Amino acid sequence: MQHFRIGLAIAIAVLSACNSGNNKGAATGDSASVVKPATPDGTVSVTFSDKEKDTSLITIKVQLKEGTKEKTFEQAILKGVPESDLYKVLWNEPNSCYIGVMKANHQPRYYHAFVDSKKDVKILWAATPPEPIWAYMEGTLGLGKVSAGGELLQQYKKSIQSGNILADFIAEIKPDASPDSLELYVEFGGLRKSMYMPVPSGSKGVIQPTGQDDHVYFSFVKDGKAEPVIDLHVENGRLQIKTLKEIK
Repeated sequence: MQHFRIGLAIAIAVLSACNSGNNKGAATGDSASVVKPATPDGTVSVTFSDKEKDTSLITIKVQLKEGTKEKTFEQAILKGVPESDLYKVLWNEPNSCYIGVMKANHQPRYYHAFVDSKKDVKILWAATPPEPIWAYMEGTLGLGKVSAGGELLQQYKKSIQSGNILADFIAEIKPDASPDSLELYVEFGGLRKSMYMPVPSGSKGVIQPTGQDDHVYFSFVKDGKAEPVIDLHVENGRLQIKTLKEIK
């Protein structure tokens, strides 16, 4: 049985996930700034088409005194959540706003609507938004946290066939020596791992089924909102563990 303290492993996994997804926090000077939401000089609307398909269409329309702009993007979006949890909008200036939309892997993708130096209205994909922007949207606005509906379990067990292996896929939350920490135990096909981690104040660790027998999330629930932090799934007979959020 493999046992390890989650600190180093989580740090490595978080670094890998951030490098492959959103390269956030790259600008050092931005972290000292404080976001103060602005009063908008216009409106922005976000609509979704083909929500049940693998790739959906996101149409962003912004109306400002400088003009109106509408643009459609393709994105694999997070399914099964209300639109109030699917995206958030932050006006950082009267003629500039960021739109964060949750991807299927529970990571946000950002878009930026603004007026450029030529007074043209633009809507662009923001690959690396300034750190104060994403920190405010994911912290204060709660982008990435979803309403805690559906099953919230302490133990999950399903017999599944993956590749050539037929075995029980198990994810279980166990108490640790301290009430401020827990053990997350996962198992499939003879591989067993125990991960120990702190429990944020006011939060409860849960297992969230996804509707797919070979896929669950380990999440923390607080104030009726669930935030997935570890993705647990079986693929081609192998147990896959991916950190989605840093645990503090």
